[in-house]
Amino acid sequence: MVGKYRIEIYNNKLHYQLEIKRNITIIQGNSATGKTTLINLVSEYARLGKGSGITLNCEKECLVLPYVRWQEFMKETKDSIIFVEENMPFIRTKEFAECVNYSDNYYVIIYRDSLPQLSYSVEEIYGIKEDRESQKYIKAKRVYESLYNIYNLKEKIHVKPDIVITEDANSGHEFFDALFDCECVACEGKSKVHKMMSERASDGKTVLGIVDGAAFGSDIQKIMRTITGKEDKCCLYAPESFEYLILKSGLIKCDLGVIDQTYDYADSVKYISWEQFYTDILSEETRNTDHQYSKTRLNDFYKSRGFLKKVMNIMTGIEK
Repeated sequence: MVGKYRIEIYNNKLHYQLEIKRNITIIQGNSATGKTTLINLVSEYARLGKGSGITLNCEKECLVLPYVRWQEFMKETKDSIIFVEENMPFIRTKEFAECVNYSDNYYVIIYRDSLPQLSYSVEEIYGIKEDRESQKYIKAKRVYESLYNIYNLKEKIHVKPDIVITEDANSGHEFFDALFDCECVACEGKSKVHKMMSERASDGKTVLGIVDGAAFGSDIQKIMRTITGKEDKCCLYAPESFEYLILKSGLIKCDLGVIDQTYDYADSVKYISWEQFYTDILSEETRNTDHQYSKTRLNDFYKSRGFLKKVMNIMTGIEK
């Protein structure tokens, strides 16, 4: 499944608007923030249609994952947007992740904690925002609900690091080690980034963590607990992936429209996350050239002064 889809669902009291553009969207929030109500509206409409008194507008069919025979439901359903309620006991299981991965559906998962068995983007974790402007007017009947991005990292970062910590231990680490004048340390896995950033920040150093944002969603909560209130000493940079930065720099010939509108090209049947899509694009565009890309060992072409400068120019808010 590919594409970006707008979902509008409402009755005479509530009006929700969502935009879904990846295989996994996470909605978080405390109790009484409208998450369960959203699920109920989708469920009632799927069951009764217009007879429910609910209007749902979307190009794709919207369904709620049932408690019973959920695995069969996920395997049999195609080309749809499936909503998953947070009280499902199987939501953190390997079996659930296996059904989500490489599925021909998009999933909107209501869950307030992290889901480490799934690869999802830091940009696709949302809360529900209530527009109370409508309540200023006597004749207003509906409360309007929309999603807001919880981790808007792009607007917050401004740092000149003493130490750089990378999630990647291979080509990405080689590149950033060549790019920065300071110490650059590899974590060899996203689960270790939090611990290393916390340790180095406690040493009084200004720390910059660099991760693949397209698949780092399950680890973002504990990172943010560490750096919140310490932004002057501890920052996280989360581009889609290292390969995305290379493609976005413009030094490799490719269709930038594909990079800017990835949702129209990265088929959820083939890719668990957009990180894999960018790696495939870069590998294909450089195949059998003197700058052929490898994820395990970085070609010296990518360490040239001109290339390093070009990538640095798009890393807004970061100084060498």
